[in-house]
Amino acid sequence: MSVRAEDWEVLGLEPGADLIAARRAHQRRRALYESDALATYNLLDDDERAGMLARIDEAYARIAGSAAAAAGGGAAQAAAPAEPPPDPHAEPGAFLRHARLTTGLSLQQIAAETKIGVAMLERIEAEDFAALPAAVFVRGHLLQVARELRIAEAESLAKAYLAKMEARDDVER
Repeated sequence: MSVRAEDWEVLGLEPGADLIAARRAHQRRRALYESDALATYNLLDDDERAGMLARIDEAYARIAGSAAAAAGGGAAQAAAPAEPPPDPHAEPGAFLRHARLTTGLSLQQIAAETKIGVAMLERIEAEDFAALPAAVFVRGHLLQVARELRIAEAESLAKAYLAKMEARDDVER
């Protein structure tokens, strides 16, 4: 699947833009054409909106696939786990890692988008509670990462993570 000139136009990007810029453009364009977007609410009917969202997703898929192939023969896609996701309430860190790998994003890409350091993201995924900051900061990081990964149950994931973190603190005292 090769990138077409119109793929860049659909996302509003200059040809050859990096994957992070493509991901941001994809998110912005999708938000513009979602059913609750005020900018296009009265301009498009449901079929036109669905068609545009499909074009946006296809363009991004071609660009991301091409970037992954150029970066090492699709290494990002090869790292995606084939097993079902872990239980987000029992293993919230592993669930986050699974979600990240499933989307094909590296820790470096998440760090670039969220401005959370790679080391902190590694600690969160590994549930290294002793090396994490106060719960209020961890909660903010979790919600930010969950938003980036488009995890629907972000709030319950954060609650489960913090409950596990608190239980660990109680055991260590």
